[in-house]
Amino acid sequence: MLILVFHSCEKDVQKAIVKVDDEVIRLSTFKDQYKEYMANTLQSDNLLTRYSFLNKLVDEKLILKYAKENKLENDSSYVKSINEIYQQMLLNYYFDQKINIDFETTDLEARKFFTWQNQKVHARHLFSRNEQQILELYERLLLNDEWETLALECFQDSVLRFNGGDIGWHEFDDLDPVFAYHLYSLIPGEISEPVRTSDGYSIIELISVETNELLTENAFQLKREKLTNTVKYYKQKQRLINFMDSTSKSLEIDINRDIIEQLHISIKSIGYKQIENLHEEPMVTYRNGNWNVLKSIERLSNLSKKQLSKIRTPLDLEQSIIGLICREQFLYDAKRQKVYQEISFGETFSFEKNKMMIKHVLDKLDKNHIGNINGLFEEKYSHFKKDILSNTSVIIDSITIKGFTL
Repeated sequence: MLILVFHSCEKDVQKAIVKVDDEVIRLSTFKDQYKEYMANTLQSDNLLTRYSFLNKLVDEKLILKYAKENKLENDSSYVKSINEIYQQMLLNYYFDQKINIDFETTDLEARKFFTWQNQKVHARHLFSRNEQQILELYERLLLNDEWETLALECFQDSVLRFNGGDIGWHEFDDLDPVFAYHLYSLIPGEISEPVRTSDGYSIIELISVETNELLTENAFQLKREKLTNTVKYYKQKQRLINFMDSTSKSLEIDINRDIIEQLHISIKSIGYKQIENLHEEPMVTYRNGNWNVLKSIERLSNLSKKQLSKIRTPLDLEQSIIGLICREQFLYDAKRQKVYQEISFGETFSFEKNKMMIKHVLDKLDKNHIGNINGLFEEKYSHFKKDILSNTSVIIDSITIKGFTL
């Protein structure tokens, strides 16, 4: 290990202030990341904080050096994580172009959201993942079917089933923005028509409202910028829902509901042999494509635990498959439009790859897949770092570290 601390009078912000072998950290980069670090950790600028952050950056360079020398970029779990990150970035950039446009907001909209954010509401709703089913529920409601009876039919959650879909008291920001918008647009005792939300379809009743505090013009002006962003976020969410629905319709998706029912029963009963018997059965056809049961299961296996936990009925399973088909279409469109060629895409992806690799190395170290040191993680990391430093040159410009201004 060679650690050389030197003094410099050079004032160019592009100069190297830290060098780890051939890897360089320049002053401009250090300052930008340091400011973000202080903001995220709520720390103030002082020499201790500067060197704490410097050590963090050096550690990251050392970990990435180890990963490169040991070809950890070929580890299957790392490759899988990077592919997932890449696909999610494709979707994010694609939606930025299609959805996250700079919506205009009016003073009236901002004031309306300001009022809502200072209120607390008590509400209940009826819910379905399917448009046709929610329309049938609404029709029965108009024919004077009991709300509580309909709730028993439409909810899987035992609490909501037996309390009539009562979600209790909520503030505006507690709720999905699209759901909240429709709820807060009602007056006490009013029932909405079926509305499309991020999770499905709801019929909403506003039971009562409480205003939290006296609303003043000064308070509104202080929150005006944040309120404008809240309005834009609602409009983006609404546009995303509309875009998803229009894409789903354009794909002309046709689900084999008999197979959906059989697959759902098999999954719930953990009948693996029965599922194997279904593998080649056609599950869904759509414009320019089709999935059998096996392909559908493979796609479903990529969902998070939280997403999978929401699949409680055959209808939930159907909607999840439709969502996955739409996702594949969005990825296809994103690649066709070459969103990956944007400069910021490459920079962000490189950053995310490094971050994932650092996590990957530390996970392997924690699980004793690196080295032969047992004990606490801190002890294992200390030995790990010492080994890398033994054949690494680290050069630091201490004068610049101490003397630069933000």
